Amino acid sequence: METLLQDIRYGLRTLGKNPGFAAIAVITLALGIGANTAIFSVVNTVLLSRFPYRDVDRLVMIWGINPKESGEVSPVSPGVYSAWKSESKVFEGMAASTDDLETITSGGDPEMVVGYNFSPEYFNVLGAKPELGRTFLPEEGLASVAVLSDRLWRRRFGADPAIIGKPINLSKTPYTVVGVMPPTFRYPDKVEIWTPLALPGSAASDYTNRYLRVLARLAPGVTLEQAQAQMNLLAERLAREHPDTNRGEGILLKPLRLELAGDIRFPLLVLLGAVGFVLLIACANVANLLLARSASREHEIAIRSALGAGQARLVRQMLTESTLLALGGGAAGTILAFLGKSYLLKLFPNNISNLNIPTVEAIPMDAHVLGFSIAATLVTAIFFGLVPLLGASRWGVNQMLQKGGRSGTASSSEHRFRSGLIVAEIALSFALLIGAGLLIKSFVVLTHQSLGFQPNRLLALEAFPSSTQYPAKEPEKLRAFVDRSVENLRAMPGVESVGAINFLPLTGFWGPRSFTVEGLPLPAVGEGPSADNRVITPGYFRTMGIPVLRGRDFTSADGPNTPHVAIVSASLAERWWKDKDPVGKRLNLGEADKPDFYEIVGVAGDVHAFGIEEKSHDDLYRPFSQVYFPAIAFTVRTTGDPEQVISAAKAAIWSIDPQQPFYKVITMDTLAEESIALRRVNMLLLTVFSVIALVLAASGIYGVLSYTVALRVHEMGIRAALGARPGNLLRMVLGDGLRLVLLGLGIGLAGSLALTRLVSNLLYGVAPLDPFAFVASVVMVTASALLASYIPARRATRVDPMVALRYE
Repeated sequence: METLLQDIRYGLRTLGKNPGFAAIAVITLALGIGANTAIFSVVNTVLLSRFPYRDVDRLVMIWGINPKESGEVSPVSPGVYSAWKSESKVFEGMAASTDDLETITSGGDPEMVVGYNFSPEYFNVLGAKPELGRTFLPEEGLASVAVLSDRLWRRRFGADPAIIGKPINLSKTPYTVVGVMPPTFRYPDKVEIWTPLALPGSAASDYTNRYLRVLARLAPGVTLEQAQAQMNLLAERLAREHPDTNRGEGILLKPLRLELAGDIRFPLLVLLGAVGFVLLIACANVANLLLARSASREHEIAIRSALGAGQARLVRQMLTESTLLALGGGAAGTILAFLGKSYLLKLFPNNISNLNIPTVEAIPMDAHVLGFSIAATLVTAIFFGLVPLLGASRWGVNQMLQKGGRSGTASSSEHRFRSGLIVAEIALSFALLIGAGLLIKSFVVLTHQSLGFQPNRLLALEAFPSSTQYPAKEPEKLRAFVDRSVENLRAMPGVESVGAINFLPLTGFWGPRSFTVEGLPLPAVGEGPSADNRVITPGYFRTMGIPVLRGRDFTSADGPNTPHVAIVSASLAERWWKDKDPVGKRLNLGEADKPDFYEIVGVAGDVHAFGIEEKSHDDLYRPFSQVYFPAIAFTVRTTGDPEQVISAAKAAIWSIDPQQPFYKVITMDTLAEESIALRRVNMLLLTVFSVIALVLAASGIYGVLSYTVALRVHEMGIRAALGARPGNLLRMVLGDGLRLVLLGLGIGLAGSLALTRLVSNLLYGVAPLDPFAFVASVVMVTASALLASYIPARRATRVDPMVALRYE
């Protein structure tokens, strides 16, 4: 221990004598370790954290999938679920759920919360235990009982443990609280209350309506592949027995861990790989610095060896010094990661429901993250700490004492090693720059696309009126609420126009509506056309900035007692009428024997309701005055900042119904920004990491060439004495730097061709081999390297032959 303390004290004194070197090394390592720690903290939170479920790796989601159509996964019908549950032998348990929105009036002002209906066995299949009370009993499928989230329990009921057994009001229906889940239980995301799912007795014969999300636990010893194979056979049999509804219907089993990670998993792994590159470059840079420093310490090392210091002691001393540098870099890097984690939260926009990413409200710097930071620190210390020994071990004591402090020429193997490190740095930074260039161009292309509406100066207020207060059998009550709310909002100062829609674009809420086209043959059951069901008020298109391309908009004359009218989107018109005008044509939204015709009065522009990256859906618009739909998003276009009218807008609606809660009040600019937030943050982070890598690589070139020039002072003095001009010496040094750059670019190019294929899933409208990204990266690397080479090259031209020769 005493020897170790001596090594530490000696190392601190040695580093203190050269504070510039120590500072550069610590900053370099801090950038590498800090970037890795920051990204790992996100990976740890999203991908590696323990889930509050028993044997989570045996839990799978089971989705329906139709490869002949979109190929996207979808919920399943009660009939399919009943068949799966009764006939599959590869699962220990299976349960179903549906989503819901509840208005809770107990414990405070009316509030709308996201709820889920769980079949009674759902919690048991998950293996999740409550914090208080219990979950659902097998016989409680029809019971009015509820389980609260920890967050809702604390927010509305003050964490009162006596809440168990007490009644609460959900959408004006009394429910008894039977349990509270622990803080770590957040399944699914954003859900705050769970109630039992009651399937009617006739559900087993319903193969048409698909609304159940199914969770299952694999039986002991059954693999995911075995379960998938058995379920595929079951899907084929159901397709034969129910061809009208299940033809072509497949099944997809997806591990719950992957389901919860969503679409964020791959971008996070890409970023983790990128920061790994940055750390390698940082280590190579510090290794080069230590190599240069060890050359100046050869005389010191020789004296210590002559005085009896063994090779093991010298190795321990160098590792101690490198560990001190690494600890300083690790501590600074951890602080940088802590300061930057708030920005990383932007990877998880919480207002966009259709983005398949988890809800993350905090990124903790827990023991796992600190352990990773310590491990990264120790690995880097060993990596770059051993490098100087490669050069020092080749010199004998007598050689180093004779050499003294004079300049000379490094061995060819040492020179090749140092140059190899620089080539590796250039190759890695070049690959990162290409990835960043591709993402930058992709983002530029993305932001120049139109959403189909104008989000600026636009406020949205989402509400889901209670079906108890506004029942379907009395649709005039809901119509009156919508009409009066629109009138009140329109009368506010600073308001330009007002509209309303059932499902607001970019929020993820949507619902299909099947129909038939008058004059076309009737399709088979389950194979008819459908479109996204949009119910709007007059003025909605004007408020949103959606153009009416043909025909007219809805007006106040389109009432409940007038002929039914509809407006179709341009893509829907193109699909069914090609180049013909659909205005005046009719759609049947009823049955063949009980038709409900809607005459098309207009064609509206397409809207990317699920984000710019998603293809616009076929939309079918109908007026609120003719359709009962208890979901409303009021849209308000203002003359100024829409956030300034939020309070007044809420008051305008509450003056009609004081008990009506809002699900969300948000500007459409915010929704539009969040719809591309994941891409923006990915692009910015990869750009920052690639710039850091480029700066480190350039500084590495500068260090190597500066060291080379210092060693070759005698040679350059002779060259100058023999008539070499400053320009010749400048070209010689620049040529050395350029050779390293070209070699690094060649290796980096070969690696980039493979790496760009990995990031192709993150691109939009840009090819993985886009020339712009490659050319721009080559220019940036070459320019940076030449700039870094110019300074030592310029110094070489100023060598005074007499001074250089006299020094030797």
